[in-house]
Amino acid sequence: MKLNVAEVRRRFKEVLDHVGAGHVVQVTRRGRVVAVVSPPSTPTAGKGSFGESLHAWRQDWDVSSWPDDDVFGDVRDTAPGRSVPW
Repeated sequence: MKLNVAEVRRRFKEVLDHVGAGHVVQVTRRGRVVAVVSPPSTPTAGKGSFGESLHAWRQDWDVSSWPDDDVFGDVRDTAPGRSVPW
């Protein structure tokens, strides 16, 4: 569904109902899309703490198997006073 800003204001409840049913609404201003209203991207969006989400991400991506190389080691400025604590 694509609506201009005035239509979205006038039909806000309908827009939310449409999004709640799993659809995406594009909001236009002068014919150009300026916003997109969509349902959460994952079923668990907005649930749990940041720490819980980070822990789940680390497990899903198996971060523990990644090398501990400093990927920025060759580009980091090593001049005095520019030390990095990690």
